[in-house]
Amino acid sequence: MNRLAFLLLAVVLILLPVFAYPQTAMKGKVTDKEGEPLVQAHVKINPSERYTLTDVNGEFRFDDIESNEIAITVSYLGFQTFEKKLRLNREEDMILPAFRLKAVRFIAPTYVVTATRSRRDIEDVPEPVTVISEDEIKKTGSTRLSEILAEQTGLTLTADHGTGIQVQGFDAEYTKIMIDGQPLIGRTAGTLDLSRISVGNVKQVEMIKGPSSALWGSDALAGVINIITEKNTQPFAIDVNTGYSSNQTIDLGTNLSFQTENLHNSIFLNQNSSEGYRLNQASISKTVPEYQSYTAYYKTQWEASDALDVNVKARYYQENQQSTDYLGSLNQPILLDGKDQQHEYGLTGALNWDTGKGVKVEVSNYFSRFKTDNEYRYRLGDSLYEHSDFDQLLNKTSAQIISIWNNHHFTTIGGGYQFEQLVAERYSDKPFFNSYFGYIQHEWMPDSKWDLSVGLRYDGHNAYNAQVSPKLSTRFKAKKWIHFRVSAGSGFKAPDFRQLYLDFTNPTVGYTVFGADNVDDKILDLQSRGQIQTILIPFNQLNSEMDAERSIALNAGIDLFFWKHVSLRLNAFRNNVRDLIETAPIATKTNGQSVYTYFNLEKVYTQGMEAQLRWELLEVLNVSAGYQFLDARRRFSEIRTIVNEGGHLEQKEFSSYEPMFNRSTHTANVKLYYLWEQPDVGFNVRGNWYGRYGRFDQNGNGFVDENEYNPSYMIWNTAASKTFQERYELRMGIDNLLNFTRPSDFPYYSGRTFFVQFSIHFN
Repeated sequence: MNRLAFLLLAVVLILLPVFAYPQTAMKGKVTDKEGEPLVQAHVKINPSERYTLTDVNGEFRFDDIESNEIAITVSYLGFQTFEKKLRLNREEDMILPAFRLKAVRFIAPTYVVTATRSRRDIEDVPEPVTVISEDEIKKTGSTRLSEILAEQTGLTLTADHGTGIQVQGFDAEYTKIMIDGQPLIGRTAGTLDLSRISVGNVKQVEMIKGPSSALWGSDALAGVINIITEKNTQPFAIDVNTGYSSNQTIDLGTNLSFQTENLHNSIFLNQNSSEGYRLNQASISKTVPEYQSYTAYYKTQWEASDALDVNVKARYYQENQQSTDYLGSLNQPILLDGKDQQHEYGLTGALNWDTGKGVKVEVSNYFSRFKTDNEYRYRLGDSLYEHSDFDQLLNKTSAQIISIWNNHHFTTIGGGYQFEQLVAERYSDKPFFNSYFGYIQHEWMPDSKWDLSVGLRYDGHNAYNAQVSPKLSTRFKAKKWIHFRVSAGSGFKAPDFRQLYLDFTNPTVGYTVFGADNVDDKILDLQSRGQIQTILIPFNQLNSEMDAERSIALNAGIDLFFWKHVSLRLNAFRNNVRDLIETAPIATKTNGQSVYTYFNLEKVYTQGMEAQLRWELLEVLNVSAGYQFLDARRRFSEIRTIVNEGGHLEQKEFSSYEPMFNRSTHTANVKLYYLWEQPDVGFNVRGNWYGRYGRFDQNGNGFVDENEYNPSYMIWNTAASKTFQERYELRMGIDNLLNFTRPSDFPYYSGRTFFVQFSIHFN
């Protein structure tokens, strides 16, 4: 054989496998057992040792596969690894059946949507996220949102015009509260009363700590709490929940869901009522008055096609309160009977379109209205003493596009328009807000270890300056047992109706509060009527336009997975706030009382550290513990007269940062859950400890002195449950086991309370 023939034969032999086994492509999808996609699952094929990651739809693809037989391995944190050998059809691309992975019992993952507006595993989210699962809510016996939030690390209940929540040292008005991604309205003095939210149909509660304005806009300066409601995929299911506890408190709830091939429906109904309670037995008024509340929530999803679905959600809430108050002294009181009604309803319509080319589009409109009607009547004679009402509405239209470039790049773009209006007796006009917004976020995942997210949001408004909110966050999995997270960004809180347009004079004491937008005209009106004695701040020194409060924040954390069932999460945070809106006197009246208005006055910082340890000690025992260190301080300035180096008197400004009231430097919690599977019996005990805190400003200097601290306290709760025939569940428990009360500080602690609950599930 000559050299040319030998060379041709060698080429044929080398290329023969290529011609004999043409290259092909293979694609598939990875989900959990419920069919929900698993994002960033690892898919590996041998013998080529190639690997890829699933996208946000849980899908993957391999191109140019040369081998006729391959071994595929699918793995994901919290799930059992799947392995299978496949024989490829060389004549066409291969579409594999969905890989449905089975969750590992103790490390099943949790998915969140609030942090990035897309469904992600909590271990892959760079921001500090806390998730409360449906299972935890049921085990504790909690029926209202305030009850379950009180047991979370770094969260503290507040009592100011309702039960609110304090996050990283910020008051309740700085945290955005949402249900299924839509904001709740109806705040009183900045507080949205969390006790009006039932958790009977909640799948999980997601909490993002730190500024989230880059995605969610105003009121998210301290963070976001998003309540995710259940979505049942069974053809038919019904849950009936009943509960009775101390103070004749009754909670009744029903979850009903029914599905067809293309239509999914769910209805939630809840009634909650109580006789209320009186912590001070010498008081005429109850600490918490008698009330009855009703909640209805309806969700429907119509899958018009494989690419298009329509969602409608409707929520209604009503509460009636009956109370007793008095005028005069306790010895000779003039009794008043009070009635208060609240009505809240919201309607969301959304259109979701999956183009099939890596692009998802959502268009939605959300309408909400919150109304209150309050009156006091003299018990003797039934004549009207006082009446007030409040009517707020919100309409928001928005659109969002998620573009999936490939397995490593995801972009979210959105924007919209919002209209808000208020009608109330304490507002002389009918103030309204017009605002528009746009945001963009890009996520880059170069490999399974790195995740980088960059975001920017613009908010324009008719009542204050436009706001730009950037965000940068990253997550790095150095090893399987150690993950690093860093996020930085800015947030803002817009001036609300109260701070801009309030027109209120206390009928008994006589002081007056005006909003910043109308204070000039109102002061001139009082002067013309001879009611102003002294102007404390000249008009030319007032801000011409109220600014939004701004915060720049940094969060840095480490997640440690020491052993299979032990994890430790650490997070350090720092928030610098400027243009804090506060009230201050602007004039004195001839009756000796003051006229107040709102100013961008102060600067505040909050900083600290959180730690959370989870230890699945045994198959039947789960222990967790949390701790927060908080340093929250406000800047105070004063002008002092000093002698300078030349021996002359001069005025000089001195400033310092001093501790803020109603904030514990140290808080901690511990939870123990025991589940005995064979008889299906569960038991848990949870403790929450709060360090000393400043409560009352005895000397009027505005900050906490050493002698103004109240002592620390601890709340213990416990519950036990028994399941029968996998359908019936009996639960009993004791909240506030040690009977702690401090009426002047914590009206929501009613003392030791007993409860019993019974649930039935049919499907």
